Amino acid sequence: MKTYRNIPYEYREWTTFSGKPAKGFNCNDKNLLQHVMVVSFGTTTEEEMHLRIDDYLDNVEHHKYMTELHHQGAAAYYAEKRASGDNYTGD
Repeated sequence: MKTYRNIPYEYREWTTFSGKPAKGFNCNDKNLLQHVMVVSFGTTTEEEMHLRIDDYLDNVEHHKYMTELHHQGAAAYYAEKRASGDNYTGD
């Protein structure tokens, strides 16, 4: 387990479904991701991992806003479907 700015993440190696080796970094820190709509994320390099962690930590208000905007859009979509009597939502 590694940490960057007190956020834990890990390096992983695995074999893909086609038998090729793969490697990368994964983070699933609940506190870091509380304002975004993912439970984990991965990157191919450690530098990318640090950039993503920086983004999530340094832009909390932006990510809160984007999540709220997404929820409002979803609510409007389903409200419109209900109002039109169209029960098919594509889910």
